[in-house]
Amino acid sequence: MASPFDDPEFAARLAQMGVVHTPGMADRLMDDLAPLLAAEGIDLNNLDADTDLDEVNAALDRATERHNLALFTPIGAQRVGALEVLRLFAESFAEGGEDEAAAVLAGVESDPAGDAPAISHLIGVSLGLLDSWHTDPGLHAALAATRVPRWRRAARAAATDVLALARKGRAFDSLKSLHRHGGLALFEGSALLVAASLSARAASEGVSVRDLAGRVLMDASPGRSAPAVLPGSSLHAPGSSFMRPQGASGTRGQRPAATRQGGARSARSADRALLRGFGAWLESSPSIAAPTVDDELKMMEMLVGIARGEGLDLHRATDVEPLIDLLWDPDLENPEALGAALETLHDYVHFRLDEGRDLDGWEEAHGAVEDALDDAGASGPLGAMVEDAEKVSPETRRRALAQTTLIAAVKDLLEWVGPGRPVTQTGGVRRGDIRQVAKMLGIRAVGVAKRVGDHRDEGAPVQALSMADVPLLAQWWEALSTAQVIRTNSSSVRPGPAAAEWSAEALPPLDLAERVAEIFVAATLAAPMKTGFGSIIVRESLPPLMHALAPEDVDVPDVAGFGHGPVWTLRNLERAGVVTFGASDSLKIPDGTRAAVARGLLLAVAHLAGTEDG
Repeated sequence: MASPFDDPEFAARLAQMGVVHTPGMADRLMDDLAPLLAAEGIDLNNLDADTDLDEVNAALDRATERHNLALFTPIGAQRVGALEVLRLFAESFAEGGEDEAAAVLAGVESDPAGDAPAISHLIGVSLGLLDSWHTDPGLHAALAATRVPRWRRAARAAATDVLALARKGRAFDSLKSLHRHGGLALFEGSALLVAASLSARAASEGVSVRDLAGRVLMDASPGRSAPAVLPGSSLHAPGSSFMRPQGASGTRGQRPAATRQGGARSARSADRALLRGFGAWLESSPSIAAPTVDDELKMMEMLVGIARGEGLDLHRATDVEPLIDLLWDPDLENPEALGAALETLHDYVHFRLDEGRDLDGWEEAHGAVEDALDDAGASGPLGAMVEDAEKVSPETRRRALAQTTLIAAVKDLLEWVGPGRPVTQTGGVRRGDIRQVAKMLGIRAVGVAKRVGDHRDEGAPVQALSMADVPLLAQWWEALSTAQVIRTNSSSVRPGPAAAEWSAEALPPLDLAERVAEIFVAATLAAPMKTGFGSIIVRESLPPLMHALAPEDVDVPDVAGFGHGPVWTLRNLERAGVVTFGASDSLKIPDGTRAAVARGLLLAVAHLAGTEDG
């Protein structure tokens, strides 16, 4: 059968969508990974009959991780080139040239070529810069005003997630999870956020984005001087960097005169004029929230009607936030409809900003819409559970987590690791060490080369052929590695970058302890999918947690179980200390661990959804 990519019409359609078929890509990737696998003693072309496929897969995962790290960490001329692209993009965007800014990104190749930077280099450099900037105490006040500007919806969604992670210094470390947005969206979104961060900082310092970018994005290119900034060379003052270019008269998208004579027209007539002006603006915009202008105008007409019905007037910037509050009413809160309404409001606020009147008021309205869009990203029952759990005071959460086996045992583990310990080729605990490390978690286990007797006897120590046979230990180890409390390779385990922070005080930092706990919860809940009939275990694991976490106003469907008591995943959460079981095996979650469990549940559901899609 001929490949559809050979059909000229089909290929043309794909090209218009930015989709390009690249034959041999998988082969080239394996060629790139071959030296990394060879360093682990594995040759995929010459595997022995008794080769442990689990070890091969684990080695492949590590090789892929190292390969990706190299892809996203340019050095030398490629880093200089990536910084130059970001500078040009930020300057073009700040001065209103969205088309010019898009052209800058379009010129970046998907694969490295000589000294020219590739898309992966731009992503890596952007995330590294954002982590550095947003965790710098000296820049905190200035960057607190950073908002994700108008761009393609997928890129804005990626940028919103990146901003939240960068404020914790974890954007770069979250590359794997961020790729759920898709490479192109992450590429555009991370560059967009660099530009937005520069805009916020420029506004705070009272300088132009061009001047600021020339200083902070040239640290790797000595000898290149910043271009001079001519007085009046920018169409916009600092702080208004994301308004599109104005016409010769100094305004764009001007409302009809009838609308400006608000007192002489009825509210209905004024609203019709508002919709006409907004429609004209949408027609000339390079991208809009809805599929068509008519679709967006219908949504806007509905919003205007809702506002009028509550005594609000969307001609006034101050009435935008009350409308948002109204849309969050339980009777109206449908995640899809709410998202569409907020995206339309976002376009409308940009329309009003482009008019150039009451900029302070409409900038404040813009911030309210952006905040609502961020909050809507976590809407739905799971989002409500996380939000409710985070109402518990940070100190209560910190102390509660410190008392769990999961967190309390980390200190003993770090003392055991010391400067370094040997591990298995897959980075796990060696058989000879399983007894001691498992004991830290209160588990009776022993590493063996071959099981003897009734190894399923619950009263006897677990006979573990590998760390994987002790799930609680395996998921704890995975959580600590992912959170960078420990760092493993094919020969040793050492303290990770976060180990010093963990041990600096009597209690570990809340954000780090919750990070370990939520990863552990997610890993535990998702673990059954690696085994046969795993979906049955998952089906029985999630509803009890959701019932225990759900606020009173959130409905959670009941799922009939098999009546044999809690499944092993929930029992392991109990052994870790993050949940408890009461009478009749009813699951309860202490207030102090609710936030970590809720976020872990959210991570698990996202992972499981991705597994099903794949």
